[in-house]
Amino acid sequence: MDYATEGMEVLPDAIQGHILGFVRSARDVASCSCVSKKWREAMTQVRSLYFARNVGDEQGILPDLIVTRMVLSMTGLQELIVYCPFSNVSLLAWLKHTKGTLKILELRVDDLGEKRMGNSSMSKLDCVALSTQLHTLRLWGVLLTHAPAEWRCFHNLHTLEIVGARLRDSALCGILHACPYLTNFTLLGCEGIRVACIELERLTNCRLDLYGAGDCIISIIAPKLQTFEVQGASWLRIKGNHRLNHLCVANNSGKVKKLDVGRLPELQSLSLRGVHWHWEAIHTVLQSATELRELSMRVEFCGDADKLEPFPEIDFVDFFKSHPKLRSFEAQGAMFAAVANRNSLKQLSPACVIPCLEEAWVTIRSPLNADYKLASLEALVRCSPRLRRLHIRLSQMKNCEPVADEFFFRVLGLKFSKICNVPVSQSCKRVVAQSDRAETKPIISVCRCVRCTSTHNVTLMTSGV
Repeated sequence: MDYATEGMEVLPDAIQGHILGFVRSARDVASCSCVSKKWREAMTQVRSLYFARNVGDEQGILPDLIVTRMVLSMTGLQELIVYCPFSNVSLLAWLKHTKGTLKILELRVDDLGEKRMGNSSMSKLDCVALSTQLHTLRLWGVLLTHAPAEWRCFHNLHTLEIVGARLRDSALCGILHACPYLTNFTLLGCEGIRVACIELERLTNCRLDLYGAGDCIISIIAPKLQTFEVQGASWLRIKGNHRLNHLCVANNSGKVKKLDVGRLPELQSLSLRGVHWHWEAIHTVLQSATELRELSMRVEFCGDADKLEPFPEIDFVDFFKSHPKLRSFEAQGAMFAAVANRNSLKQLSPACVIPCLEEAWVTIRSPLNADYKLASLEALVRCSPRLRRLHIRLSQMKNCEPVADEFFFRVLGLKFSKICNVPVSQSCKRVVAQSDRAETKPIISVCRCVRCTSTHNVTLMTSGV
């Protein structure tokens, strides 16, 4: 017996069992069981078991047999994670043995590629109904053409995550009906959903990542909802009163036509991403979210029809007056161009102040209207007394290399007279200048990284020291 094992043996049985109870990997549990009879008995008290994808590969033993033998030897298993292949019969045996104690279950079903996709996948999910004490359920690679027939009601289930699944609208509706007390709900990398109606009284966190054409319709009724992220929705409606403080809406393959989210008095973080948005959807949510602390707008094009159009002009002063608590701001491409317009800058007065802004990211993809864009950058810095970091990126300026180079050097030549008392040299790739602001003492750093002849990247950063 080695020194480590000998040291463990002198410990009281209760402490020794408590320590060994934290072992969770199936490989480690098997190794510990071979040490002594006392250790083998202690292993039966393990609370969590994890079976990796390659269980049994080295010994040439079926994973089913290994998992079944170990699970049936446990007396108080609370968490079971199985990534290796398994059969319906084995799963039924595991869940029958642990139905009184199991609280966390994670299964890699992987039934999407089977010929009889419906029967296999559904029968495995029917077995899950035996675990009535579940608090958390995670399913990977499952096919859901219909709701599991045996699912009645999981009274204790508060977290449900489905990853890499193919499911229909009716199946999702049936699953949510059987899980009425969810507080956390996640669909990650799922496809097949066209219309989803989510009505959960206790839901606080929801994430929907949907594959497809980006034309899903989502409707939510959740009075306690605090965090919501969705990718792939064309229409989104959050009904009634809610407590949203974080909202992220993205659509990489389709266009966002409508956002009906009601009043957003508690929203602090908002992220809008995608290629094509209807302007009314953006305008509505920005008008409702007046208490924002963090705002990210990474939308490429606007337009209510299929034709891609530029964004309408956004008044610089009115925009920041409407969101006085902004601490972090990001605008990309066309969104920043909409702010950097002639009429907006004409109304800019010395009294204009952005009181709380501390960090900003700006991406510029076209050298057109360079004067207005440069003036907007200077105004952003001049009006923000608390600004610590300003990141500027010039990228994807294709087929206009000479003009892009000129614009790049003009960014390098920004003086920021109220911030920096050292002129920036156009010939330098990196310049550091000390600020006159004694209260914040930022550093301005200008960096250039040219990845290819048609792409220019600039980072202009002020960071506290």
